[in-house]
Amino acid sequence: MIISTGINELDKMIDGGLRTSYCYAIKGTAGAGKTVLSLFITHGALQKDIPVLFISTEVESDKIVEYGKSFGMDLQSFIKSGQLSVEKMTLKPQGVNLVQTERFDLSGIIARTKAKLQKINAKLVIFDSITAFFAEFQYEKTARSNFMDFIREITNEDTVLIFTAESQVAEEYATLEEFLVDGVIKIRTELKNNQLIKKISVPKLRSAQPTHFENRFIIDKKGVTIFRSEHPPISLIEEEKTGIGRLDELLGGGIPTGSVILIEVDGETNYFPLFLTSMYHHLSENKGVIIHSNVHMYSSKIVEEFKRSKSDITSHLNEGNVVFIDKYNRSVTAVEAREMSQLMTTDDMISVTVELMEAFAQAKQKVVLFGDLTDDANILSESDFLRYFALQSFNIKERRAIAYSFINFNAISREILARLRTTADIIIRFSRVEYNHYIECLKSSTGATFLPKIVKFNDTVPLIEIIG
Repeated sequence: MIISTGINELDKMIDGGLRTSYCYAIKGTAGAGKTVLSLFITHGALQKDIPVLFISTEVESDKIVEYGKSFGMDLQSFIKSGQLSVEKMTLKPQGVNLVQTERFDLSGIIARTKAKLQKINAKLVIFDSITAFFAEFQYEKTARSNFMDFIREITNEDTVLIFTAESQVAEEYATLEEFLVDGVIKIRTELKNNQLIKKISVPKLRSAQPTHFENRFIIDKKGVTIFRSEHPPISLIEEEKTGIGRLDELLGGGIPTGSVILIEVDGETNYFPLFLTSMYHHLSENKGVIIHSNVHMYSSKIVEEFKRSKSDITSHLNEGNVVFIDKYNRSVTAVEAREMSQLMTTDDMISVTVELMEAFAQAKQKVVLFGDLTDDANILSESDFLRYFALQSFNIKERRAIAYSFINFNAISREILARLRTTADIIIRFSRVEYNHYIECLKSSTGATFLPKIVKFNDTVPLIEIIG
């Protein structure tokens, strides 16, 4: 069973939601918002009729209810209906000086917690906070053993266990509790330009690939809003679809405008199904499409491929929605291509592209750029090629457009590939192993955390379908 956190973007970051019999840690620096994030998760579950046990080791239960009320949550009504139990639970009984020995095992805390969750049949247990837990142990071995017992006993009830824990401003290594849980959600606050910025990441997740980079998020009375970008604007990020439903889903909903997508292929895998499907989708959305032509991606070949797939783009060509910037547009030798490249320099390519982008903008059309970089990487000098890619990326981001840049990763140097990966916002790789096609996300500014998937190619639009 998967329980939604009530925060759509967080659900996407943790592979769809919270899994029963799993334990998650919400770690954060002081004031980062651990308790309030826990309360929003509590409220989200309650709204789905999922009973919740909320245990606080630091604050009285009535204060927790009042805290929730300040964010627009009527927790008291759920307490009255029996869906929610808010408890204050001390780890050490009042007036008793416990000796820190191997015999201190938290059995009392475990028994009380299980009794409370069974009383309301809770499927979500939140323990805020567990930091005091570790203060009771002198030895790491003892703490690990007791903590494993605590997790095992609670999650055996087919529930989700979430605990919060204090983290230091800069933790270079995973702490003890992080090794034992199934997922870690880290939040922190930093001061930037005299503004407090909150950031969230998921550095550990057993059900999927974790997201080590940080997303910005805000907490207000409306809820928790997560911006799925490493450097998002203050306003919500505008997304564009690729035209491939499953791929959009795996990318966390789509591609943020202003993104450079690097499509890596192994040379044996045909990227045209992805290219044609995405291009056809963007044209159907009345976007302006610019194509940097080369030996592999030129006008007559593209038109023929669309005809083969029984799709007609003649009307878009006639209306000027598709523009080809021809650098060399036929099968040529490397020497011929190098000579032809002198006819249009990289600066010319950039200048013409910018002019077209501005023309589309005046016509209130969003811009999508396609181009195969393989020949450019081999014909131009390394410095010229990297400068060209950097300038292109800058213009894409500045004008809030989208660029799909295809490259054969087996036909270029490792150094150039590494530089391209640094600049790109999203990296998607297509490869073939034993006649099966695979797709995987190597880098993402959208929160994508998916493992390789089999790709099935069709002959009609849509030309590509992700299965498995």
